[in-house]
Amino acid sequence: MLITLELANTIVKRAMSIIHYNVNVIDHRGIVIASGESHRIGERHEVAYEVIKSRQRMTIENTQQAARYKNVQPGINHPIIVDDQVVMVIGVSGNPAAIARYAELAFLAAELLIKQSLDIREMNWQYRIRDLLLKQYLEVGSTEKGKEIIHQLAQQEINLSQPLLPVLINIETGGHLLGQTIDHILNKLSHILKSQRVILLSNDEILLIITDIKQTDVTVKDINGFMETQLSHYTIGVGAESDSADIFRQSVFMIKEMIEQGRELLPEQRVINGKQFAFSGLLNEARSSSFTLYFKQRIDKLLGLSTGQMLLRTLSTYIAHNAELANAARELGVHRNTLTYRLNQIKEVTSLDPFNFKELSQLMISLYYYQGAPLPDLPAATSEN
Repeated sequence: MLITLELANTIVKRAMSIIHYNVNVIDHRGIVIASGESHRIGERHEVAYEVIKSRQRMTIENTQQAARYKNVQPGINHPIIVDDQVVMVIGVSGNPAAIARYAELAFLAAELLIKQSLDIREMNWQYRIRDLLLKQYLEVGSTEKGKEIIHQLAQQEINLSQPLLPVLINIETGGHLLGQTIDHILNKLSHILKSQRVILLSNDEILLIITDIKQTDVTVKDINGFMETQLSHYTIGVGAESDSADIFRQSVFMIKEMIEQGRELLPEQRVINGKQFAFSGLLNEARSSSFTLYFKQRIDKLLGLSTGQMLLRTLSTYIAHNAELANAARELGVHRNTLTYRLNQIKEVTSLDPFNFKELSQLMISLYYYQGAPLPDLPAATSEN
């Protein structure tokens, strides 16, 4: 497939409008055919020629390394492969450590432009650039660069200042899904969402931006139903509502933490949300606090008794049954009065009253740190007489 000068110049123009670094387009012969530095057009690019032969990206780290080649500057040179052929090399000039993140945008813009005929994702190139812009915003946050990205996203109909709910799908494949499979999933998710606000953050993460928040439960149910037909290992995390870019970003990071916890603690559960993990997530964050000593001592006081393990099982069951005496007593196989007696023992030893909501909450936290597991997953109590 031959690259026209018009397409090559379009790639340079669009890529440089995104990353603000010089971009070169080198054809399949190793000749620069378009560049932000016009004097380089027509030159043979020796590193690009090596990239064409090896079909591998090459990075020139510094001027000393560049001096080994003719007409070469420090930067990153990436092959664009179509139908198993290197059709061009995209070179981005600059310090590789500084430009690496931005260079990906240039490479992706080039790939999208040249593969338009393949109708990847059945979207135009702006959607993939949009995906990378949003990913970059999640990285940089409310910096000057972040504010610029927010403006660019708004131009592409991604307004992070309106009421939104982020939903993140984590695909547990190690990034090894075929491109056509990902495209199919993205297209179907767009259909379910009835919008193009489906963002490919990576081959392992798909971010959906829900605007019709009242329909979230129905939408997530449809999404889960579809994903079950496509993959065996995935997790859908439902975030918190947002009405600003900062809160949206924080919500996405919250989902990532929830998914990480969910994989470890509830590996079979496909849909998770803050109601399930916000409490345990917050307690995990506080593990390094000196206040945990207080909670540890409540448990130690119980364990110091010969009946300590029995009292812990009693407390666990009582909490698991939402402090309902009758149900907890039935689970333990004891009389309600016996349960009340044990709970009063716990109050006497720990100085925390299980019949007082605030103090019961402290006992819950103490148990959480002792057991190292979410409170809903407390150990099953054995029948006691």
